Amino acid sequence: MYVCTQERPKDTTLVCIPTYEMLQEIEDCLDLSLDCCFVSPIPQVVEILKGRGFQHVMGLVVNEEFLDHRQHFHKVIVFENDFFDTLPMMRFIQNSTSAPIIVVTMTPGYPVRLYQSIGARYVVYTKSRNVSCFFK
Repeated sequence: MYVCTQERPKDTTLVCIPTYEMLQEIEDCLDLSLDCCFVSPIPQVVEILKGRGFQHVMGLVVNEEFLDHRQHFHKVIVFENDFFDTLPMMRFIQNSTSAPIIVVTMTPGYPVRLYQSIGARYVVYTKSRNVSCFFK
């Protein structure tokens, strides 16, 4: 497991990227000035983000119950392109922080109440690849 070890300000955002395909979708919106900690269950995504210079990147381990972090997150953004990729991540997130969870999905079809039942406070359906507004 990768651990974010540096103390961060209270306005840190936890950004969850469940698949390599989703990273490709949002990659153009990511820059080093973002005050974010990234998490992904895909080792390739973790390595790409580290290779781009992001300091705060964690990998999810399947058998773990929570994320080992030392930050206070003010919000969590889960980018999604498949509901079933999101389910395991939501368990980790809920066990790790009480910050509000925002699911940003590019796949309509699942009702908001379904996402709320697994812990999301907000659900945003979008067709745009420009998701930079969520990092503010």
